[in-house]
Amino acid sequence: MKASEYQAKAMRTLNPQIAKKDILVNAVMGLSAEAGEATDLVKKHLFQGHDLKKDELMKELGDIAWYLAEAATAIDVSLDEVLSMNIEKLKERFPDGFDALRSMYREKAPFYGYEDTAVKILDQKHPAIQSPQDLYDLLKLCWRKETCAPRMAEDWTSENPSLGQCSVTAFLVQDIFGGEVYGVDLKDGNYHCFNVIDGHIYDLTSAQFDHPLDYTLEHKQEREVHFQKKEKEERYQKLKKALAEKEKEKEKQLILR
Repeated sequence: MKASEYQAKAMRTLNPQIAKKDILVNAVMGLSAEAGEATDLVKKHLFQGHDLKKDELMKELGDIAWYLAEAATAIDVSLDEVLSMNIEKLKERFPDGFDALRSMYREKAPFYGYEDTAVKILDQKHPAIQSPQDLYDLLKLCWRKETCAPRMAEDWTSENPSLGQCSVTAFLVQDIFGGEVYGVDLKDGNYHCFNVIDGHIYDLTSAQFDHPLDYTLEHKQEREVHFQKKEKEERYQKLKKALAEKEKEKEKQLILR
């Protein structure tokens, strides 16, 4: 049975006395209640020694499906549309199947440019990194206080891991994806580095800011100039080494998948 066919047959039993505006409220309340019933069956099985009543659980799942159909009906969409949208969302979130790193770090807007998927990797030396999102997921596991700019190191926390990581990160991005590195003038004598790859702007460390930045392409950054500071080159090498280790871990996951 197709989802839309189920929806049509199930909604024959929708209470005609419920006003249109209240159908959605009834649906979400019903979803919560029936999910609780299903949870109770599993709880009794796991913690109270009951046999798992599969038939009863199937009935509860059916009731959940009914309220799901009611919710879709309330907003004038078909269950087919709801399920198709979910599949597309899963494809975007886990394009190659479940990935623990993507599951752990999947913020809605983790970095500037995250929605732009046009950029391809420069070479195939990095099988675990096929997009800026892949690189970001790994870098978030690598950023540390010791890779943070010294002037910001005391403020670095695991809750704001990209703080002070812009230049070393931008040059690592350049290593893998090519392109150029530019800087946002912070008006304090410093520049915040970001990447421009085939005309696409990416800033993998933008999350450290609580305000939008002006990504005007005025201030090109050269690694030779940045790495005149020995401490910065050392931080870059530390981050590069940590990234290589995380890449190997992910490559093993891909092989075992």
